[in-house]
Amino acid sequence: MATYVGEVAELYKFETTEVMKMIKCLRYLIIVAMIVFSVESKAQDILKMNDLTQVHVDQLSDAQIQQLQQQLQSSGYTLDQALQIAVAKGLPSAEANKLKARLSQGAIGTNGTQKQGKTDSLSNRHRRNNNYDSLYRDTSVRTFIDPKIFGAELFNNTSLTFNPNSNSIATPFNYILGPGDDMDITVYGVQETSISTEVTKEGNVKIPNVGQVRITGLSIEEATAKIKQIMESTAYGSLRSGSSKLAVNIGGVRGLHVTVIGANIPGNYTLSSLSSVYNALYLAGGPNKNGSFRKIELVRNNKVERTIDLYRFLVNGDQSDNVRLKDNDVIRIPAYTTRTELKGEVKRPGYFEVLPGESFARLLEFASGFTDTAYKASVTVSRYTDKERQIKDVLAADYASFMPAAGDVYEIGKILKRFSNRVTIQGAVFRPASYELKPDMHVADLIRRADGLKEEAFSGRGQVVRLKEDFSKEVITFNIKAALNGSAADNVELKREDEVIISSIFDLRDEYKVTILGEVRVPGVYGYGDSLTLKDLIVLAGGFTDAAYPQRIEVARLLRRDTLTASDVRASDIIELNNGGDLSDQSKNVQLSPFDIVTIRRKPGPREQESIIMSGQIQYPGPYVIADRSERVSSVIKRAGGFTPEAYVEGAYLKRYPTEKERELKRMKIAKLQQALLDTSKRALIEDEFDQLPLDLPAIMAKPNSTEDIVLKPRDEIIVPKFDAEVKVSGGVLLPTQIPYRNNYTVKDYISSAGGLAPDVIRRKIYVLYANGSAKATKHFLFIKTYPKVKPGSEVVVPRKPPRKNNSGELIGIASAVASIALVIVTLINNVH
Repeated sequence: MATYVGEVAELYKFETTEVMKMIKCLRYLIIVAMIVFSVESKAQDILKMNDLTQVHVDQLSDAQIQQLQQQLQSSGYTLDQALQIAVAKGLPSAEANKLKARLSQGAIGTNGTQKQGKTDSLSNRHRRNNNYDSLYRDTSVRTFIDPKIFGAELFNNTSLTFNPNSNSIATPFNYILGPGDDMDITVYGVQETSISTEVTKEGNVKIPNVGQVRITGLSIEEATAKIKQIMESTAYGSLRSGSSKLAVNIGGVRGLHVTVIGANIPGNYTLSSLSSVYNALYLAGGPNKNGSFRKIELVRNNKVERTIDLYRFLVNGDQSDNVRLKDNDVIRIPAYTTRTELKGEVKRPGYFEVLPGESFARLLEFASGFTDTAYKASVTVSRYTDKERQIKDVLAADYASFMPAAGDVYEIGKILKRFSNRVTIQGAVFRPASYELKPDMHVADLIRRADGLKEEAFSGRGQVVRLKEDFSKEVITFNIKAALNGSAADNVELKREDEVIISSIFDLRDEYKVTILGEVRVPGVYGYGDSLTLKDLIVLAGGFTDAAYPQRIEVARLLRRDTLTASDVRASDIIELNNGGDLSDQSKNVQLSPFDIVTIRRKPGPREQESIIMSGQIQYPGPYVIADRSERVSSVIKRAGGFTPEAYVEGAYLKRYPTEKERELKRMKIAKLQQALLDTSKRALIEDEFDQLPLDLPAIMAKPNSTEDIVLKPRDEIIVPKFDAEVKVSGGVLLPTQIPYRNNYTVKDYISSAGGLAPDVIRRKIYVLYANGSAKATKHFLFIKTYPKVKPGSEVVVPRKPPRKNNSGELIGIASAVASIALVIVTLINNVH
């Protein structure tokens, strides 16, 4: 019984716990449902609720936002209008901005259901404006004007179009609105809205919640004032208080039709309403070849509204004639009346149009005036008369009164390449140059003008070189010192283009030099001075080198000419000196003479250490210093430890780098050979930096110091290659290739393995090039050919025949000779019969 009661108590306790859990869960579900219902009701009834201060946009799901969008669309409110209502009912500004951002991400726009229409309107607007702009970019049908005509650059330059960018240009306040213009009306501040609409054919714009507003014929400024007046009296009362602002702009301009006649491309053009006269002229290619640049007429309503002179813009940058066009305007370009040509020394030569009353001086302004080298005193003009041409000279005084005529050609020449008042001084003065010739100017005046004589000037004699009337030169001599002291006889009066020459004492004597060669640090040529000694010269040359031998110095002295006889064959005196090496000891010093050549001998004995390089399959490759002048290949190989097991001793060779003198001699010899030989393969020898000497290492190592054992030179490189078990076949074979070496193969076998001989080969010249650089040619005895033996690493070379030149002269000569022989044979046969 007790057990039963305990089980019942435990069961009751368990059930009670479960019931409490269920009650607690149900309580949470009820709370969540209440919150969701509250949020949904807020989302659905946001326009009907009176208090929106507790709405939190972040708690709204995407489905609720979409449901709210559908509610706005069905209600007819725009997003801006709905937000204005919500803010008026207490929705915080931060929550309003969040709500606007989330709603804007969906299908609804700032104008509610007008989103798609606005997008289409914008697309059409940009498409229309781009069509206007593309007219200026299309140059495929342009006819360019003669560039010599002044003003042609306006219409020939594709980067200068005067194109009004309809998509980005600011709206001019004086722009007159009309049907077809796209308007952007924006309200911002407490109330916000953005409307894109087009001016209807009746001249009205439609503003939601406001109605129709007539704006045609008004400027932007006037239309803005009128729209504001009507909007603030209807749905946008905040405009009246200033808490909201209004902006009215042109989103896209209407088109207008213009006719251009007398142009390169005359016709009817559809332009944007922002276009001006210059835009239309550019599209029409400018005036035609006979068109006027200065009397272009803008015809409006069958009357000449304005006469356009492009020269105002070209000369002064004045765009007062660039007036805006209206629908159905006509631009008429008549033929020019007076066109002249300026040639020669003006800054802008070409053809210019002149109006009645404009003088030659005005014409010069169009051409930007004379160049710096122009002859300005007069101008030559070639003019048409009723029967012929005539030449007139126009003086500078008449430029302002001389009137150009049609067809005039003005030639502006250059000034002469001469000076009217120049004198020149050269030589031993401080400022040699050309100077102005002043009245009553003499030699002394010019010397003082050049800042006087230099210290080394020879004052005993000067020269004046003068050009005579027959253009021959004469030389007038004078005493410079006397002229400067006021001697009238020596102070020569100067004339135009006189040249005064003042000599230096150094110009009147030899330049003395001495030369030092041999073992000094800076050998070369040095200036000679009185009392210059041998040791002075050695010090100037940097002193002795370590290899110098001062006990044996040689001085070669030039023989004096007065000591030579006609039969004398001597060139110089040789003086042997023992200097002793002490440059401070004056007891063994020698006075030098001009043009002495001093030679410092080298000490006998060992020279600088020099090395060679061992590379390839050597036990210890690398540089090796030459032990003595007679060291040979075998000696160095022993020092290098011999060969590696992979060495191919029969392919060893030596690289020898020639000296610059040897290389130059080689170039000269090969150049002579190339002139005599047709084979251009010798050209490669000129470019080789080294000579390759084949080495017979088996013979060298078997018999050291033999003739095969070459004596080494500095910079030599001994190369022992790795064993190469291939043979290369090149030249005149069908398939140049590499073939594995076979001991029983001959030259013919390798050629067969390469496809055989080509048809244009020289069989007698086949040779084998071995790995060490040596070669062997095919031998001949009677009709028997003996081919050289092929070794591993060799190359079988089959020479080709040189291409034959198709010389038509030779062919004609051969044909003539054959015909002559045939004629002789026929004649002999006829005589026999």
